[in-house]
Amino acid sequence: MSRSDNAVVIGGAGFIGRHLTSQLRAAGCNVTVVSRSAGQGRRDEPGLRYFRAEVADSERIRQAIEGANLVYHLAMGGGATWADFERDFVGGARTIARACQDFGVRRLLFTSSISALYLGKPGKLDDSVPADTLADGRSFYSRGKVKTEQMLLEMHRTEKLPVVILRPAIVLGPGGMLAHGALGVSISDTCILGWGKGNNPLPCVLARDVASALVLAKDAPGVDGMSFNLSGDIRPTAQEFVQILRERTRRNFRFYPRNVWMMNAVEYSLWLIKEMVHKPDNSRNSYRDLRSLTMAADLDCSAAKKLLGWQPETDRETFLREAVDSHLEPFHPGDLRTALPV
Repeated sequence: MSRSDNAVVIGGAGFIGRHLTSQLRAAGCNVTVVSRSAGQGRRDEPGLRYFRAEVADSERIRQAIEGANLVYHLAMGGGATWADFERDFVGGARTIARACQDFGVRRLLFTSSISALYLGKPGKLDDSVPADTLADGRSFYSRGKVKTEQMLLEMHRTEKLPVVILRPAIVLGPGGMLAHGALGVSISDTCILGWGKGNNPLPCVLARDVASALVLAKDAPGVDGMSFNLSGDIRPTAQEFVQILRERTRRNFRFYPRNVWMMNAVEYSLWLIKEMVHKPDNSRNSYRDLRSLTMAADLDCSAAKKLLGWQPETDRETFLREAVDSHLEPFHPGDLRTALPV
Protein backbone atom coordinates (compact mmCIF):
# COMPACT_ATOMS: atom_id res chain seq x y z
CA MET A 1 0.00 0.00 0.00
CA SER A 2 1.31 3.42 -0.94
CA ARG A 3 2.22 5.65 2.02
CA SER A 4 2.30 8.91 0.06
CA ASP A 5 -1.09 9.17 -1.61
CA ASN A 6 -2.70 12.60 -1.80
CA ALA A 7 -6.39 11.86 -1.35
CA VAL A 8 -9.29 14.24 -1.83
CA VAL A 9 -12.45 13.23 0.04
CA ILE A 10 -15.43 15.11 -1.38
CA GLY A 11 -18.14 14.90 1.25
CA GLY A 12 -15.49 14.14 3.86
CA ALA A 13 -17.32 15.99 6.64
CA GLY A 14 -20.23 13.53 6.52
CA PHE A 15 -20.95 10.31 8.41
CA ILE A 16 -18.90 7.89 6.29
CA GLY A 17 -16.48 10.63 5.26
CA ARG A 18 -15.25 11.19 8.80
CA HIS A 19 -14.51 7.49 9.26
CA LEU A 20 -12.80 7.37 5.87
CA THR A 21 -10.65 10.42 6.57
CA SER A 22 -9.48 8.90 9.84
CA GLN A 23 -8.54 5.59 8.20
CA LEU A 24 -6.78 7.25 5.25
CA ARG A 25 -4.67 9.30 7.62
CA ALA A 26 -3.85 6.17 9.62
CA ALA A 27 -2.71 4.61 6.33
CA GLY A 28 -0.27 7.50 5.80
CA CYS A 29 -2.24 9.49 3.21
CA ASN A 30 -2.38 13.26 2.95
CA VAL A 31 -6.08 14.12 2.96
CA THR A 32 -8.07 17.10 1.70
CA VAL A 33 -11.60 17.17 3.09
CA VAL A 34 -13.99 18.93 0.70
CA SER A 35 -17.50 19.94 1.77
CA ARG A 36 -19.85 22.89 1.93
CA SER A 37 -18.92 23.39 5.59
CA ALA A 38 -15.27 22.28 5.47
CA GLY A 39 -13.06 23.95 8.03
CA GLN A 40 -15.81 25.40 10.21
CA GLY A 41 -14.43 25.09 13.73
CA ARG A 42 -11.42 23.09 12.50
CA ARG A 43 -7.93 24.05 11.42
CA ASP A 44 -5.62 22.49 8.89
CA GLU A 45 -2.89 20.34 10.34
CA PRO A 46 0.01 18.33 8.89
CA GLY A 47 -1.40 15.87 6.37
CA LEU A 48 -4.93 17.25 6.62
CA ARG A 49 -6.52 20.30 5.04
CA TYR A 50 -10.08 21.54 4.66
CA PHE A 51 -11.44 22.98 1.43
CA ARG A 52 -14.88 24.53 1.06
CA ALA A 53 -16.73 23.75 -2.17
CA GLU A 54 -20.01 22.46 -3.59
CA VAL A 55 -20.17 19.76 -6.24
CA ALA A 56 -22.06 22.13 -8.54
CA ASP A 57 -19.14 24.59 -8.46
CA SER A 58 -16.86 23.14 -11.13
CA GLU A 59 -14.05 25.66 -10.66
CA ARG A 60 -13.75 25.07 -6.91
CA ILE A 61 -13.93 21.30 -7.41
CA ARG A 62 -11.10 21.46 -9.95
CA GLN A 63 -9.02 23.52 -7.53
CA ALA A 64 -9.58 20.91 -4.81
CA ILE A 65 -8.59 17.98 -7.05
CA GLU A 66 -5.52 19.46 -8.71
CA GLY A 67 -2.43 17.71 -7.35
CA ALA A 68 -4.30 14.68 -5.98
CA ASN A 69 -3.77 11.11 -7.15
CA LEU A 70 -6.87 9.69 -5.41
CA VAL A 71 -10.38 11.13 -5.28
CA TYR A 72 -13.25 9.85 -3.16
CA HIS A 73 -16.70 11.10 -4.11
CA LEU A 74 -19.13 10.81 -1.19
CA ALA A 75 -21.05 14.06 -1.65
CA MET A 76 -24.84 14.11 -1.69
CA GLY A 77 -26.95 17.14 -2.62
CA GLY A 78 -30.38 17.19 -4.21
CA GLY A 79 -33.52 19.15 -3.47
CA ALA A 80 -37.24 19.17 -4.19
CA THR A 81 -37.11 18.28 -7.89
CA TRP A 82 -35.41 15.78 -10.17
CA ALA A 83 -33.53 18.68 -11.77
CA ASP A 84 -31.91 19.38 -8.37
CA PHE A 85 -30.79 15.76 -8.03
CA GLU A 86 -29.63 15.56 -11.62
CA ARG A 87 -27.53 18.70 -11.13
CA ASP A 88 -25.89 17.57 -7.89
CA PHE A 89 -25.70 13.80 -8.40
CA VAL A 90 -25.06 13.34 -12.12
CA GLY A 91 -23.70 16.78 -12.98
CA GLY A 92 -21.51 16.93 -9.87
CA ALA A 93 -20.07 13.47 -10.54
CA ARG A 94 -19.37 14.40 -14.16
CA THR A 95 -17.49 17.51 -13.04
CA ILE A 96 -15.42 15.44 -10.61
CA ALA A 97 -14.74 12.75 -13.22
CA ARG A 98 -13.61 15.32 -15.82
CA ALA A 99 -11.24 16.90 -13.32
CA CYS A 100 -9.85 13.46 -12.46
CA GLN A 101 -9.18 12.82 -16.14
CA ASP A 102 -7.61 16.22 -16.72
CA PHE A 103 -5.29 15.98 -13.71
CA GLY A 104 -4.34 12.32 -14.19
CA VAL A 105 -5.88 11.03 -10.97
CA ARG A 106 -4.93 7.38 -10.42
CA ARG A 107 -8.36 6.27 -9.23
CA LEU A 108 -11.77 7.79 -8.57
CA LEU A 109 -13.83 5.95 -5.95
CA PHE A 110 -17.53 6.73 -6.05
CA THR A 111 -19.71 5.93 -3.06
CA SER A 112 -23.10 4.99 -4.44
CA SER A 113 -25.76 3.11 -2.45
CA ILE A 114 -27.69 -0.15 -2.53
CA SER A 115 -30.63 2.15 -3.29
CA ALA A 116 -29.32 2.02 -6.87
CA LEU A 117 -30.34 -1.66 -6.95
CA TYR A 118 -33.82 -3.17 -7.04
CA LEU A 119 -34.09 -5.12 -3.78
CA GLY A 120 -37.74 -6.12 -3.95
CA LYS A 121 -37.22 -9.59 -5.44
CA PRO A 122 -36.05 -12.55 -3.30
CA GLY A 123 -32.83 -14.26 -4.28
CA LYS A 124 -29.09 -13.66 -4.41
CA LEU A 125 -27.92 -10.31 -5.72
CA ASP A 126 -24.19 -10.17 -6.37
CA ASP A 127 -21.90 -7.42 -7.63
CA SER A 128 -22.36 -8.39 -11.27
CA VAL A 129 -26.00 -7.18 -11.19
CA PRO A 130 -26.15 -3.65 -12.64
CA ALA A 131 -28.03 -0.72 -11.21
CA ASP A 132 -31.81 -0.77 -11.60
CA THR A 133 -32.71 -0.54 -15.29
CA LEU A 134 -36.18 0.80 -14.40
CA ALA A 135 -34.86 3.71 -12.35
CA ASP A 136 -37.17 6.33 -13.89
CA GLY A 137 -39.95 4.98 -11.67
CA ARG A 138 -37.86 5.21 -8.51
CA SER A 139 -37.31 7.99 -5.97
CA PHE A 140 -35.14 10.95 -6.98
CA TYR A 141 -32.38 9.69 -4.68
CA SER A 142 -32.35 6.18 -6.14
CA ARG A 143 -32.63 7.50 -9.68
CA GLY A 144 -29.77 9.91 -9.04
CA LYS A 145 -27.49 7.11 -7.85
CA VAL A 146 -28.44 4.90 -10.81
CA LYS A 147 -27.89 7.63 -13.41
CA THR A 148 -24.57 8.58 -11.81
CA GLU A 149 -23.34 4.99 -11.85
CA GLN A 150 -24.35 4.60 -15.49
CA MET A 151 -22.62 7.83 -16.49
CA LEU A 152 -19.37 6.93 -14.72
CA LEU A 153 -19.29 3.42 -16.15
CA GLU A 154 -19.88 4.82 -19.63
CA MET A 155 -16.91 7.14 -19.11
CA HIS A 156 -14.89 4.12 -18.05
CA ARG A 157 -15.86 2.24 -21.22
CA THR A 158 -15.35 5.11 -23.64
CA GLU A 159 -12.63 7.20 -21.96
CA LYS A 160 -10.94 4.69 -19.63
CA LEU A 161 -11.96 6.65 -16.53
CA PRO A 162 -10.28 4.79 -13.62
CA VAL A 163 -13.41 4.55 -11.47
CA VAL A 164 -14.51 2.04 -8.83
CA ILE A 165 -18.08 2.10 -7.49
CA LEU A 166 -18.90 1.00 -3.96
CA ARG A 167 -22.48 0.58 -2.72
CA PRO A 168 -22.81 0.71 1.08
CA ALA A 169 -25.93 -0.91 2.49
CA ILE A 170 -27.57 0.19 5.78
CA VAL A 171 -24.69 2.04 7.42
CA LEU A 172 -24.68 2.08 11.22
CA GLY A 173 -22.30 3.23 13.92
CA PRO A 174 -21.06 6.29 15.82
CA GLY A 175 -22.22 9.48 14.15
CA GLY A 176 -25.10 7.77 12.37
CA MET A 177 -28.71 7.06 13.34
CA LEU A 178 -29.97 4.82 16.12
CA ALA A 179 -33.27 3.96 14.41
CA HIS A 180 -32.23 3.91 10.76
CA GLY A 181 -34.78 4.85 8.09
CA ALA A 182 -34.37 1.39 6.56
CA LEU A 183 -36.41 0.02 9.48
CA GLY A 184 -39.46 2.00 8.41
CA VAL A 185 -41.15 5.33 9.00
CA SER A 186 -40.59 6.71 12.50
CA ILE A 187 -43.80 8.41 13.60
CA SER A 188 -42.30 9.04 17.05
CA ASP A 189 -38.96 8.45 18.77
CA THR A 190 -39.92 4.83 19.50
CA CYS A 191 -42.73 3.93 17.07
CA ILE A 192 -41.78 2.56 13.64
CA LEU A 193 -44.09 1.69 10.75
CA GLY A 194 -42.25 -0.99 8.81
CA TRP A 195 -41.51 -1.24 5.12
CA GLY A 196 -43.63 -4.37 4.68
CA LYS A 197 -43.60 -7.15 7.26
CA GLY A 198 -40.05 -6.48 8.44
CA ASN A 199 -39.06 -10.15 8.33
CA ASN A 200 -36.28 -9.96 5.71
CA PRO A 201 -32.65 -9.92 6.89
CA LEU A 202 -31.37 -6.36 6.62
CA PRO A 203 -28.02 -5.76 4.89
CA CYS A 204 -26.42 -3.83 7.74
CA VAL A 205 -22.81 -2.65 7.77
CA LEU A 206 -20.71 -0.62 10.19
CA ALA A 207 -19.42 2.77 9.04
CA ARG A 208 -15.84 1.79 9.86
CA ASP A 209 -16.20 -1.30 7.66
CA VAL A 210 -17.44 0.83 4.76
CA ALA A 211 -14.43 3.11 5.25
CA SER A 212 -12.17 0.06 5.34
CA ALA A 213 -13.50 -1.12 1.96
CA LEU A 214 -12.96 2.34 0.49
CA VAL A 215 -9.36 2.40 1.69
CA LEU A 216 -8.69 -1.12 0.38
CA ALA A 217 -10.21 -0.23 -3.00
CA LYS A 218 -7.66 2.50 -3.67
CA ASP A 219 -4.87 -0.03 -4.23
CA ALA A 220 -6.74 -3.20 -5.26
CA PRO A 221 -5.46 -4.36 -8.66
CA GLY A 222 -7.70 -4.86 -11.68
CA VAL A 223 -10.91 -3.41 -10.23
CA ASP A 224 -11.38 -0.29 -12.36
CA GLY A 225 -14.86 -0.27 -13.86
CA MET A 226 -16.22 -2.64 -11.21
CA SER A 227 -18.96 -2.18 -8.60
CA PHE A 228 -18.98 -3.66 -5.11
CA ASN A 229 -21.90 -4.14 -2.70
CA LEU A 230 -20.98 -3.52 0.93
CA SER A 231 -23.05 -5.36 3.51
CA GLY A 232 -21.73 -6.95 6.68
CA ASP A 233 -22.39 -10.44 8.00
CA ILE A 234 -24.67 -9.45 10.93
CA ARG A 235 -28.14 -9.14 9.38
CA PRO A 236 -31.08 -8.90 11.79
CA THR A 237 -34.55 -8.37 10.40
CA ALA A 238 -36.28 -5.04 11.01
CA GLN A 239 -38.45 -6.67 13.67
CA GLU A 240 -35.39 -8.17 15.35
CA PHE A 241 -33.51 -4.88 15.24
CA VAL A 242 -36.37 -3.00 16.88
CA GLN A 243 -36.44 -5.65 19.60
CA ILE A 244 -32.69 -5.16 20.07
CA LEU A 245 -33.30 -1.41 20.42
CA ARG A 246 -35.97 -2.13 23.02
CA GLU A 247 -33.67 -4.38 25.04
CA ARG A 248 -30.51 -2.27 24.91
CA THR A 249 -32.12 1.15 25.40
CA ARG A 250 -34.80 -0.03 27.87
CA ARG A 251 -37.25 2.13 25.93
CA ASN A 252 -40.59 1.08 24.50
CA PHE A 253 -39.58 0.70 20.85
CA ARG A 254 -42.41 -0.77 18.78
CA PHE A 255 -42.54 -2.11 15.25
CA TYR A 256 -45.74 -2.25 13.20
CA PRO A 257 -45.68 -4.33 9.98
CA ARG A 258 -47.49 -2.96 6.95
CA ASN A 259 -48.89 -4.40 3.75
CA VAL A 260 -47.03 -3.06 0.69
CA TRP A 261 -50.20 -2.72 -1.37
CA MET A 262 -51.80 -0.68 1.42
CA MET A 263 -48.67 1.44 1.67
CA ASN A 264 -48.90 2.11 -2.05
CA ALA A 265 -52.59 3.01 -1.79
CA VAL A 266 -51.85 5.54 0.96
CA GLU A 267 -48.93 7.03 -1.03
CA TYR A 268 -51.14 7.38 -4.11
CA SER A 269 -54.00 8.94 -2.14
CA LEU A 270 -51.73 11.55 -0.58
CA TRP A 271 -50.18 12.30 -3.95
CA LEU A 272 -53.61 12.69 -5.55
CA ILE A 273 -54.77 15.14 -2.88
CA LYS A 274 -51.65 17.24 -3.42
CA GLU A 275 -52.27 17.17 -7.17
CA MET A 276 -55.82 18.39 -6.66
CA VAL A 277 -54.59 21.43 -4.73
CA HIS A 278 -51.77 21.96 -7.26
CA LYS A 279 -48.96 21.49 -4.78
CA PRO A 280 -45.67 22.22 -6.56
CA ASP A 281 -42.93 19.57 -6.82
CA ASN A 282 -45.39 16.83 -5.88
CA SER A 283 -43.78 13.39 -5.76
CA ARG A 284 -44.33 10.01 -4.12
CA ASN A 285 -42.73 6.63 -3.57
CA SER A 286 -43.67 4.32 -6.43
CA TYR A 287 -44.81 0.75 -5.85
CA ARG A 288 -41.41 -0.38 -7.14
CA ASP A 289 -39.70 1.82 -4.56
CA LEU A 290 -41.86 0.43 -1.77
CA ARG A 291 -41.14 -3.15 -2.85
CA SER A 292 -37.42 -2.39 -2.92
CA LEU A 293 -37.58 -0.94 0.61
CA THR A 294 -38.69 -4.35 1.93
CA MET A 295 -35.16 -5.58 1.07
CA ALA A 296 -36.21 -9.06 0.03
CA ALA A 297 -32.98 -9.59 -1.94
CA ASP A 298 -29.98 -11.31 -0.36
CA LEU A 299 -26.89 -9.17 -1.03
CA ASP A 300 -23.85 -11.26 -1.94
CA CYS A 301 -20.69 -9.32 -1.07
CA SER A 302 -18.18 -12.09 -1.77
CA ALA A 303 -16.50 -10.10 -4.55
CA ALA A 304 -15.55 -7.29 -2.15
CA LYS A 305 -14.11 -9.85 0.24
CA LYS A 306 -12.17 -11.66 -2.49
CA LEU A 307 -10.95 -8.81 -4.70
CA LEU A 308 -10.52 -6.08 -2.09
CA GLY A 309 -9.55 -8.27 0.85
CA TRP A 310 -12.48 -6.79 2.80
CA GLN A 311 -13.32 -8.27 6.20
CA PRO A 312 -16.43 -6.72 7.79
CA GLU A 313 -17.20 -7.30 11.46
CA THR A 314 -18.42 -10.83 12.22
CA ASP A 315 -18.86 -10.68 16.00
CA ARG A 316 -22.49 -9.90 16.82
CA GLU A 317 -21.83 -8.29 20.21
CA THR A 318 -19.12 -6.02 18.80
CA PHE A 319 -21.46 -5.07 15.97
CA LEU A 320 -24.29 -4.18 18.37
CA ARG A 321 -22.01 -2.15 20.62
CA GLU A 322 -21.08 0.05 17.66
CA ALA A 323 -24.46 0.05 15.91
CA VAL A 324 -26.59 0.67 19.01
CA ASP A 325 -24.67 1.25 22.23
CA SER A 326 -22.50 4.01 20.74
CA HIS A 327 -25.63 6.21 20.65
CA LEU A 328 -26.63 5.63 24.27
CA GLU A 329 -25.82 7.47 27.47
CA PRO A 330 -24.92 5.27 30.46
CA PHE A 331 -27.79 4.57 32.85
CA HIS A 332 -27.53 6.69 35.99
CA PRO A 333 -27.86 5.05 39.40
CA GLY A 334 -31.53 4.88 40.29
CA ASP A 335 -32.73 5.08 36.66
CA LEU A 336 -36.09 3.30 36.72
CA ARG A 337 -35.32 1.63 33.39
CA THR A 338 -32.71 -0.57 35.07
CA ALA A 339 -35.50 -2.24 37.02
CA LEU A 340 -37.42 -3.20 33.89
CA PRO A 341 -37.18 -6.78 32.60
CA VAL A 342 -34.98 -7.15 29.51
